[in-house]
Amino acid sequence: MTEGNSEANVELWKMKKLIKGLEAARGNGTSMISLIIPPKDQISRISKQLIDENGAAANIKSRVNRQSVQGAITSTLQKLKLYSKGKFLVY
Repeated sequence: MTEGNSEANVELWKMKKLIKGLEAARGNGTSMISLIIPPKDQISRISKQLIDENGAAANIKSRVNRQSVQGAITSTLQKLKLYSKGKFLVY
């Protein structure tokens, strides 16, 4: 087995583990956000989109749903700030 082949196998294993973790993730109704950031995309642009979504969520009539959505967006924004500071966290 070559070194390049074993590295590819490790990367494949990591990807499969990540996919299984994502498949197992569950949220309560509207309290879970899946955010996929394309490579080389700017975190500031993604943050702006989330802020815009938070503003749009203010128009949700149901108080419980509105608070749940806004809480999830706020939590995601806080995690993005950590990511942009180099503290790479995977949830």
